[in-house]
Amino acid sequence: MNLPDPRRLHSALKCLLVSANRAVVPYPVYPLGTAHLTGALEQAGHEVRLYDVLAMEGLSGLKRELRDFSPALVGISIRNIDNVDSADPVSFIDDVRQVMEVIRKHCDAPVVIGGPAFSIFPEKFMEALGADYGVTGQGEMILNELAACIEAGRPPAPGIIRSRTDETQWFPVQYNHNAVSYYTAAGGMLNLQTKRGCPFRCTYCSYPLIEGRRIRYREPEEVASDAARLVEELGAKYLFFTDAVFNDPAGHYLLVAEALIRAGNTTPWCAFFRPSGLTRENLMLLKRAGLAGMELGTDGTTDETLDGFGKGFTFEDVETCTTTAHTLGIPCAHFCMFGGPGETRETISHGIDNLERLPASVVFAFAGIRILPGTAIYDMAVEQGIITQSQDLFEPAFYYASGLNFQTIDSRIRSEWGGRLDRIYPCSVIYEQIGRLHQRGYTGPLWDILVRH
Repeated sequence: MNLPDPRRLHSALKCLLVSANRAVVPYPVYPLGTAHLTGALEQAGHEVRLYDVLAMEGLSGLKRELRDFSPALVGISIRNIDNVDSADPVSFIDDVRQVMEVIRKHCDAPVVIGGPAFSIFPEKFMEALGADYGVTGQGEMILNELAACIEAGRPPAPGIIRSRTDETQWFPVQYNHNAVSYYTAAGGMLNLQTKRGCPFRCTYCSYPLIEGRRIRYREPEEVASDAARLVEELGAKYLFFTDAVFNDPAGHYLLVAEALIRAGNTTPWCAFFRPSGLTRENLMLLKRAGLAGMELGTDGTTDETLDGFGKGFTFEDVETCTTTAHTLGIPCAHFCMFGGPGETRETISHGIDNLERLPASVVFAFAGIRILPGTAIYDMAVEQGIITQSQDLFEPAFYYASGLNFQTIDSRIRSEWGGRLDRIYPCSVIYEQIGRLHQRGYTGPLWDILVRH
């Protein structure tokens, strides 16, 4: 669907952005997408408010906001479909349905939905929620055009609007002070982004569906300026960079680190890393810039399963990266999935042994791989008869290699790691502990405590 020429007017449209997420695991995460959308809409002259269902006053507060603000356009951001954990599956779809019911009951404005989860299941969400519009991918440009069309009295026909994944324009990022206070009180951590897009081809991953494969960078100085603002104006004690992969092949991440150093950053931060291509010099620079921990998308635990996931590196690369980080005092967390393509009972044993070679590391493990449409794992699952093409994947379905199932993997991991603090399985076992530590004033993601103590 294409938007008509908005022929924008200069008067403002009242826009309410609603973050529907209510999940607090593994820790509460500020709805960063809404901060980017707010900045874009405000730059275009619109009046914008954010309502965060988790951070503010739940659904009852949303009713009051709709009544008091009386928006002309409502946007709902949908972060996750479920927790992608076969050991303790939790769906978030009903949470979003409840948000939509409140909006429809208390507001006549058109509703547009978007966010990472929507981009994976656009047709399903439109059907389930009955929204007027849906936006896949990044929404700043499209939401501006949609708001202008509505304000001009020429709203487009309802439907899905698919964004261009090569859009390179960035807008100011505007955080909501009222919502921020909730997150700084629950762990002190706020998040920001240095780039969008992921060029890698991991067989299970939906990031290319959400952000596209072409990387679009923010100016390093803008990133450093935002980081300083989060600390000085909003009270962040810890920063998290939400890029799909922080250490991009072109080395933009090193320019960001240099900008943070020039800005005098002393606030600790963490990010998602690919465990390959990082030299000791790279890591030393990142540590000078404030790097306090690395969350590594290791995924496979043997060369066979890494190849099955399409990772493009070996377990030796993983070990080298982790060892180098350890010598520099940078703790690492590895996120690993057992049961993927190429997995056997033998590779499970070999993988568990491999993980023992990683110095001072926390491992978060998952049994099976959540199957999402548009991924290579989806195609494999259909071909192997694990799912059908018509299957409703709103209900979580998991991929297991031939000869394996959840019970086999679950029992093996529990027997190997039972009682260990540095081996987290199922992942839900640590979430209550993290919440209690945040209440006691600890900051950051906190898994690093398991390594340091």
